[in-house]
Amino acid sequence: MENKSFFDACGFGITTLDYICIVNKLANYQRQATIENVKFFGGGCVSTALVALSRLGAKTALISTLGDDWAAKEVLSGLKEENIDCGGIGFLDDQLTTFSFIQVNKNHGKRAICYYPGSGANLKLNNRAKEIIKTSKTLLLDGLIKSESVKAAKFAKENNIKVMLDCNVLNEDIPELLPFIDYLITSESFLYDYAKTRNIEDALARLYGDYRPQVLVTTLGKKGSVALVDGDLKYVDVFNVKVKDTTGCGDVYHGAFLYGLLRKWDIADIMVFATAVSSIKAMHYGGRPGIPGLKETFKFLKKHGVKTEKFF
Repeated sequence: MENKSFFDACGFGITTLDYICIVNKLANYQRQATIENVKFFGGGCVSTALVALSRLGAKTALISTLGDDWAAKEVLSGLKEENIDCGGIGFLDDQLTTFSFIQVNKNHGKRAICYYPGSGANLKLNNRAKEIIKTSKTLLLDGLIKSESVKAAKFAKENNIKVMLDCNVLNEDIPELLPFIDYLITSESFLYDYAKTRNIEDALARLYGDYRPQVLVTTLGKKGSVALVDGDLKYVDVFNVKVKDTTGCGDVYHGAFLYGLLRKWDIADIMVFATAVSSIKAMHYGGRPGIPGLKETFKFLKKHGVKTEKFF
């Protein structure tokens, strides 16, 4: 079946309003912390990845669910400003829009997150969602609503559409979703929990052997990222930047990585490119402020000694 694409990518997942609470130490059950500043921005794994894609020049659409509160208006306004098609967003009466309170340590950018599912927990693969997926080149999933994510991934595969999964946490539903994933990007903790080994070569080999995704990458935080390509490991280091906030860095990496796949770049080059985009974001508070466009990204790469001719 031919896929007549209108969108480069569509996202199916939870969208949030993030309260970024800047503190000098992270509060826990033993100690409190004073919030020195508060900023709020639209967030969510899929929607933040789409913002990165949009700023890089891709045409994107979001399938999500918001409530009927002021936060929904704030989130929707932010998405429209990013030129993301919002025709797949539904609204629910008497529901709070999904939100997160995120403590960010101003000294090193580490964070702690409290999350309220709210409207996002009601996300469904309805007919409008199917129409958007059918007219997209790729589908990006956060996998948080597992039953609906599986339905969306199956539907995409039936229509010859590539599927990317942002895979962070191992749970009992994940094995049902993974057979439908073409581009699998995992967290380090997911990889080790799944493979039951901290030998990264063995862990990636096991995950690949079980599901054989077209692309398999694991992000390693400050250690960079690693991909399994034709049986070999390819590592890419992080760039040396002053980190303010790691909120959204993984989401931005996914969006930038998908952009590189759409451009059919070499996997190792895509990893460098995605690392640069997420590094630039890390120098700003919040998941979306600081996400660069192509011109800024290439300028950053040149500054750090990367030859950019390969991307043209």
